[in-house]
Amino acid sequence: MNSVKAFCGGLKDAARKGWNSPLGKRVIVHSTMATVSAGILFMSAIEPAAAQNLQALQNAADRIVQFFTGPFGRSIGAIAFIGMFLAAAFGYWSWGALLRVGGSLAGMFAAAELVDFLAGGAQ
Repeated sequence: MNSVKAFCGGLKDAARKGWNSPLGKRVIVHSTMATVSAGILFMSAIEPAAAQNLQALQNAADRIVQFFTGPFGRSIGAIAFIGMFLAAAFGYWSWGALLRVGGSLAGMFAAAELVDFLAGGAQ
């Protein structure tokens, strides 16, 4: 019984050392990336005919994009900008953080048009 406990304890120590070493972390990250890449590759091999049933999902995704980039998103963005400018003006927020959040908001509103342009839909 003691030999089994010693063996299991040795495995636990070896696993802990392997996880905490740079090489062990690199192996885990690379194997995870390889698994995800293989999954994406296998998912892209699905027949195009199987994608014809995704019209409802496409409509839902389009509604979400319209919700965030439509009047609601523009109002929330305007309120956020007003609050950030006031906070930065009174010293409660840094100007760098204001630029990062502002760039993120601009990217959110430009994303749909950018995807349309890259897909060849924009004229």
